[in-house]
Amino acid sequence: MAEAAVLVDTCYVNGEDETEENTVVRRIGKYHANIWERDFLQSLSSPYGAPSYMERLETLVEEIKMDVFSSLVGEGEISPSSYDLLERLSIVDVVQRLGIDRHFEKEIKAVLDYTYKYWNENGISWGTETGIVDLHTSALGFRILRLNGYRVSSDVFHNFKDQKGQFFCPTKQSDSQIRIMLSLYQASEISFPGENIMREAKEFARRCLKEALEKRQELKDKTQLLAEVEYILHYPWRCRVPRWEAWNSIQIFRQDIDSWMLMKGIYKVPNEWSKKILELAILDFNILQSHHQNELKHLAEWWDEAIVKQLSFFRHRHVEYYFWYTCGLYEPEFGATRLCYAKLGTLITIVDDIFDTYGTIDELIPFREALINWDMSMMDQLPNYMQISLRFAHQTYMEITIEAEKIHGPRVQEWMKDYWKTLMWAEFQDAEWIAKKYHPTLSEYLKNSLISSTVPVVTLFPMILINTYLPDDILKRVNKFESRVAWGCRLIDDSKDFQNEQEHGETASWIECYARDNPGTTREQALDHVNMLIELSIEELTKEHLFYDHDIPSCCKRLYFDSMYRSVAFIWRDIDGFSISHQGTKDDIMKILIESIPL
Repeated sequence: MAEAAVLVDTCYVNGEDETEENTVVRRIGKYHANIWERDFLQSLSSPYGAPSYMERLETLVEEIKMDVFSSLVGEGEISPSSYDLLERLSIVDVVQRLGIDRHFEKEIKAVLDYTYKYWNENGISWGTETGIVDLHTSALGFRILRLNGYRVSSDVFHNFKDQKGQFFCPTKQSDSQIRIMLSLYQASEISFPGENIMREAKEFARRCLKEALEKRQELKDKTQLLAEVEYILHYPWRCRVPRWEAWNSIQIFRQDIDSWMLMKGIYKVPNEWSKKILELAILDFNILQSHHQNELKHLAEWWDEAIVKQLSFFRHRHVEYYFWYTCGLYEPEFGATRLCYAKLGTLITIVDDIFDTYGTIDELIPFREALINWDMSMMDQLPNYMQISLRFAHQTYMEITIEAEKIHGPRVQEWMKDYWKTLMWAEFQDAEWIAKKYHPTLSEYLKNSLISSTVPVVTLFPMILINTYLPDDILKRVNKFESRVAWGCRLIDDSKDFQNEQEHGETASWIECYARDNPGTTREQALDHVNMLIELSIEELTKEHLFYDHDIPSCCKRLYFDSMYRSVAFIWRDIDGFSISHQGTKDDIMKILIESIPL
């Protein structure tokens, strides 16, 4: 939120007073200050950076490969039980949700290849020797196989309806029955466009699970299963970014190590397997966190020396930006990408807050030209706060260019230049609408907002710091996926903060434009419509992410899908958790980046 205010001296270097500026009325965002002090970040010290922890991790990885996966891979006898398919699917589910699957990629593929051979249009049973399909194993198998790129049809769930075309809701609601409904609900979240059966399954399973929670409310702090149900219902799959999923899964699994995400009373993972997998998950999380803390120290030093630190009109959120990308791309090899995003995000926020809130239209014209052309000779035409911002923008942009050229050569200059120029024009268009109090049509808004969302720039620039091969036509290849991500992020953003943006003078949001283009539509109806579009958006993106590679490196797709789209869904899940980060987002950052998980 923001209000009209007179320019104050704190916006000038060394507090210098420039009389001709003092009469300028500006809109100033009421944003809270930076909440991550340099001394606090520099004081972070994790013991998990010591070699002994990495040695223990490597030992556990090898032991789990030998003790667990060696018995799951291939055609042979795997255990004295008859639950070989359920066992395979459950182990893969556990290690993927705990965030340790990258240690077992080869083994997981072999396990799923074997399991997929037994999948058919009727579903799957818990064992290869069992002829009766069951809903729990079929739903679990559907989710795991689809998420790992195997083609499975949602039509399988028609087989679990009664003669009236209704799913059967158990009345007993034992742990096993609740587990079945939870499996169905989780499967329904991985839906593609047009799969109406998945929407039916989701509504049905959600209703059953909520009823179970209400009936067993007094037990919610006592059972691992109910804690998991609450977590899954509160955080839709699009919000469960990898690091958040890993942290929560560790907390849930360790609450009752004997339950382990399997059907209690039917089959249970051997206890020695469970203990090793959980220990590995905690070690892996803490070791990665130690890497992240070292990067945060670097970021703290960078921010402390940044010349824009003295400007108070924009949102100081460098740590929040770092967290944003780390939620999706967390491995050590992506450190340069994470730091790039934190620095670039700071730059983008300054530019965005100047165009949307702080700058006047007369100031923005030369500022736009200086940013597009990096024409530092225009410095004298700009007020002091813009001079500071331009110097910082140019320095940051050039640092990214230099590092990207080391990896991908001089061709990155044209990629960056085109995206940057387009963004500056889109930012200026927004500013013109605000200055003229112009209310764009929905079509006009959509055309500009997909660019002014900043998604194209804040995904491309970090992507070119990933040390992987990028073809010359990479921009063409990512274009469709990028547009879908930008569209989804814009919908999520507008659904959460359109009221605040309107109060500080912005005349355009999806909600407002849709309501004006459809007379008689209330804001509530427009919000319902945008929420429906958000659901359609994640369905389209999920299908695109899983099955249409367009020869895009998988790490790049993860950047767009997990670090951008799903992280936006996570941070904006209740409110604009970026602008208002001193509440829930701060707690999330403490869990993922600051506080280690006890072994």
